[in-house]
Amino acid sequence: MSEQVSRIVTDLVAAGIERFEGGAPRAAHALFDRAARAAEPYPALADQYLQALINRAAAAGHLGDHPAAIATFEEVLARCAAEPERLGGLRPAVLINLAQSLLATGAFEAAESALTDCRALLTGDGTGDGDGDGDGDDTAGDNAEPLMAALVALSTVAVQREEWERAERLTLVALETVTRLRPDLVGRALMNVATVALATGRHGPAEDLAEQALAACEAGGEQAGAADVRIVLAQLMAATGRPEQAEALLHTVLAHTGPAGLTERTSHALELLGTLAAARGEPARAEELYARAHALLEPFDATPALTVLTVRRAEAAWRAGRTEEADGLLSHAADTFAALGLGLRRAQTHLVHAALLEHSGAPRDLARALDLAVPAALTVDAVRYGLTAGRRRERWRRAVAEPALALAFRLAARTRDARLVAQLIEVQCATTPVLREDGPVPAEPARPAPAGFLEEPPPGPDGTLGAALAGAEAATVLPVAPPPRLLLTPAGEVALADRIALAEQRYGVPVRDERQVPTW
Repeated sequence: MSEQVSRIVTDLVAAGIERFEGGAPRAAHALFDRAARAAEPYPALADQYLQALINRAAAAGHLGDHPAAIATFEEVLARCAAEPERLGGLRPAVLINLAQSLLATGAFEAAESALTDCRALLTGDGTGDGDGDGDGDDTAGDNAEPLMAALVALSTVAVQREEWERAERLTLVALETVTRLRPDLVGRALMNVATVALATGRHGPAEDLAEQALAACEAGGEQAGAADVRIVLAQLMAATGRPEQAEALLHTVLAHTGPAGLTERTSHALELLGTLAAARGEPARAEELYARAHALLEPFDATPALTVLTVRRAEAAWRAGRTEEADGLLSHAADTFAALGLGLRRAQTHLVHAALLEHSGAPRDLARALDLAVPAALTVDAVRYGLTAGRRRERWRRAVAEPALALAFRLAARTRDARLVAQLIEVQCATTPVLREDGPVPAEPARPAPAGFLEEPPPGPDGTLGAALAGAEAATVLPVAPPPRLLLTPAGEVALADRIALAEQRYGVPVRDERQVPTW
């Protein structure tokens, strides 16, 4: 009997893999579930049962059901620990898939721990240091694909946490490794480099890299990856004043992700369409799209994505005149980002809140807005001092920091706080110091592209041109230290001392160096 069941299970798993690779994860999940249920009663089919469980959990994660995926992967890891000699080889793939679901639920530390353990298993590096520069990642053969997946996922963790300098380093390590070992799988690595470029205000390189990533995903038949890249491109188009192109890309995404059951991607596309509708002056349409996106995510504990969506919903509620509801949503979003350890996201949420309060014009609202905006703007501005490449610092300043600081200046002026205006001017006029000799040693910069490389005919979607573009962007490096604290008087009064302390307490990131420099 078990032999007959074994054949049935084998056929079901094979059919499920075929459906999964064909872009139908919901149908694949049903087939894997049938296989697991068929094998479970037979001890002789324990290995087949385990494989069906792993496949079912991977499909569940793909569909956005992360709690179910996490529970199953943890069960499989426990079995691997109980039988290390027989089942130890399963651990890398299970750890990678577990990390993806942990990341989606906001368990960033646990996700990174799983990925560093996976990398250590694959490279023989006992440290499992996720910050390595790529040495020891020359693994080929059977380990090449899981190693690349682990590296790309590690860079995704850094992107999600908005640790931009670290994200830059890890995305380039992942891109270089994938390009060298399996250039046909380079799409996701390129997408992460493009995401970092977009988030740090480098729109031109982001578009070039994303177009390369899309071509690579389409050439490799990665429909889910292509949907992710189109979402990145849509964000870029919206940021650069091309809403019609953004909307067309998002409808292309929905045409695939909706029928395939890709919940998170569908929700993200709906959220972005809602943002575009709000920008067009269609608040009712925006709220409808946000509600649909929220309904998709809510059952699956997708905390980071839900929190971003909460900020969007709050903006829509505010514009509809439901200011009390909006205030509650924004406060909840900021608290959630704090709980997730996403201090920069919390600061950005406070800037959104401050901008909405500014529109009220009421003295109480302006005072609240000022309290939110100044520490948040100082935090957002401080990010550039952690970026080692001068181009990246300048683009962050222009694209991200300046709008935040302008809001802080406006609010200080509207509340007639002349002293605060003067201190904001003082700290913004201070120069950026070069990194002192006893400061932290910066990461080794990426090698620049060979001279004349970009004049060569563009290669196929194997990441070569993308790697060169990314390397060229990161090539010019002049590390700087965070700015010192400015002494305003010989008595030791520090400019913006209370706001700096509040920023560092609220957001958990350093805003100023401990050194003190007199201004007289």
